[in-house]
Amino acid sequence: MTNMKQMGNWTWDLNELPKYEYTGGFPFFAKDKVGNDSKLASDPCFILGNYRMTLFAHASGQYEFITGERGWARLNHGGKNLGWNHSGIRIISEDTNKQIGKYNLASGNSHDTINTKQCFGIGYASYEFECPQQLKITKVISVKPSIKINSGNPSFLVNVTLQNDSVSPIKVQYSEQLLANYMMMNDQGQVVGDTEQRVKYRNKLSVQSDQSIVKADISCHPTKLLVLPENPEESFTHDIYPPTLFIKAVPSDAYNSRVETSQNGLGDLLRAEFETVLNAGEQKTIQLIIGITFDKENNEIDSQVQDMLENAKIAVSTGAYAHLWRKVLPPLGEEQDLILRCEMIWNAYTLEAMANYSQYFKETFIPQGSVYAYHLGQNASNRDHLQHLLPLVYSNPQLAKSCIRYAMKHSSSDGQIRRQNIGYGYSDPDIYMESDPQIYMFMAVGEYLRVTHDYKFLNETVTYYPMEHARINTVLKFLMQHFIYLRDVVGVGHHGLVKMLNSDWSDSFFHPYSPNIYKHFAESHLNTTMALSVIPTLIKELKQYAVVDEQNQEIAECFIGELNYYHDELFSAFMRDMEGRTFAPRCYIGEHDEPDLKFGMDNLCLEAQPYLLQMEDFPIERKQKLYMEIKKRLLDMEKIGARTREIPIWSKGGQGEDGGIWFAHQGPLIVGIASFDRREAIKLLKKLTFHNYAEQYPDYWVGHWTFADSLESTLSEREGLYHPWTQGAFQPFCAHVHAWMLYCYFRVYKG
Repeated sequence: MTNMKQMGNWTWDLNELPKYEYTGGFPFFAKDKVGNDSKLASDPCFILGNYRMTLFAHASGQYEFITGERGWARLNHGGKNLGWNHSGIRIISEDTNKQIGKYNLASGNSHDTINTKQCFGIGYASYEFECPQQLKITKVISVKPSIKINSGNPSFLVNVTLQNDSVSPIKVQYSEQLLANYMMMNDQGQVVGDTEQRVKYRNKLSVQSDQSIVKADISCHPTKLLVLPENPEESFTHDIYPPTLFIKAVPSDAYNSRVETSQNGLGDLLRAEFETVLNAGEQKTIQLIIGITFDKENNEIDSQVQDMLENAKIAVSTGAYAHLWRKVLPPLGEEQDLILRCEMIWNAYTLEAMANYSQYFKETFIPQGSVYAYHLGQNASNRDHLQHLLPLVYSNPQLAKSCIRYAMKHSSSDGQIRRQNIGYGYSDPDIYMESDPQIYMFMAVGEYLRVTHDYKFLNETVTYYPMEHARINTVLKFLMQHFIYLRDVVGVGHHGLVKMLNSDWSDSFFHPYSPNIYKHFAESHLNTTMALSVIPTLIKELKQYAVVDEQNQEIAECFIGELNYYHDELFSAFMRDMEGRTFAPRCYIGEHDEPDLKFGMDNLCLEAQPYLLQMEDFPIERKQKLYMEIKKRLLDMEKIGARTREIPIWSKGGQGEDGGIWFAHQGPLIVGIASFDRREAIKLLKKLTFHNYAEQYPDYWVGHWTFADSLESTLSEREGLYHPWTQGAFQPFCAHVHAWMLYCYFRVYKG
């Protein structure tokens, strides 16, 4: 498993958990296959986090401290998609009392004068430095996992271990500075100058009397005409009740410490200073805790600090909470393939680290991340959130259920599921009228019930959107309303196939075609095959529910009957349409069978095929023939997975949705193949690993431990890279790749 790459290599730490030793340097730069700038971020990053905080730890030592509880915001915003922090060391000779060395350990600049080693593991980032004065410095940032749903400690622990390997005593001064600058992501993506911001966030700085805690109480101030909610629990475009940011210098007899406030050109700084004397051969560890609290009193800070220290195990180069992370992650000790074991534990960790508690919805969910949450501040869309929970039905059922409830709480009483929210639970009007979130809901609930057999979940109550109106109904009634919306509002077209409205999975499909013209006629083969593949599982589980819950048996059987009728009618229409075909078309757009508005007739488009392979009633012989066509036209020529198009439909280079390789398709494709050829499914699963990506594209850091939602195929000049559809976007750490790979592993190996 320890295959050295240009970027680094995977190995196992002392806790038998995977870690990545990064050797790619910074600032990072690479070219695409035609010699242009790859546009990859110059400072590679890894994710640390729990349900109440997110921290991106960069190769340079910079970090981004992020909260998503009341809307996505960066606590130490230092520029678009950047955080600002600084740590430094001064070395003073005890013999002469003169400075003999001064080094920046995290400043965004290359370390020209000291050697550096960076390792990133489960819940920690480790930076090792060797100074010419024979002082070794190991800085480890650790995040404690969330053990229970909707909870967690929104703080991180910094351990700085100093080792004097010289023959003389030295005095060491260490400082940690953090910019207190609260910026919501939905502001950073739109702001041109301060005059464009609708609100400003200001700090009230203070230092605790014992000089151990420095904090910034953050408050919201409108800069334009806004009617702020009187109740901080009311949905709003911005966070009117932001948290308090703090640094705690942990007292110790081993060193002197103090905290203070200061300023630089970017704004207010929180600062912790430490000083100690190291005798020859002596080792000491400095500790500080950085966090946020929504309690404006110091009592909550003290409680968080105590919680962090009680559970911490000081290790020189690995995380302080490995023993806790091992409890929340699937062990996978029986997996003999070390590459799969490493990557699947990593995928499970990444999903846990990305998971985010929403104060508004009172649920924990896994965002898409990437450009949506971490750049635009959007939780979009609920079809994605429902995909991300699939592996959790095996590894963390309680989190899976919370994710379902989160998406369900975006529902109106007519069964519509709102696409997204921004700010504090605000569901903004959107140009897309999606036609498929109800189908994703059926898939998610069906899989949850199939694996957990938690049929009581259907009797639990969920709140309609908006939360402040407090209207509730049971999960079963919500599913019935979702079905009615799919049947009556989305409906079927004149071929009897599920309509598209103006968006199925592909938000871009209608870009060349006005949704105002075509949404009344468009039929989606993707929606149709997906509905036909997921509804039978839901029906089976509802039948089990009807057996164990006699009180609701009648209403369940009524629902089952309607689902059966809908499925059978849809299946008959689809099979008529498939007559004489090997693969399903992509969609029909026009009203009167205009040939120019039928897509995917001879040009194989992937989207519908994975769900066609999953359909129980589609003959195995036809599945085998379909897969041979997929291999020949979309898969065998690619180094990673199957691209969406044999030939692009609307773009010249086959970019993004029109020719890229999307993890939201690769996962269903693996599941579909597994229904008739498990060995071939495992082969594709391994082709999609980070290990294989590193073999194929050793020069790009994105793809070695995380990815965006897709990568460009051999059709594109940016082969192996993601499609940068938003300028300046922060693209890595999309949950798609981690969720689908882990789910497919469980599904193929456990069933």
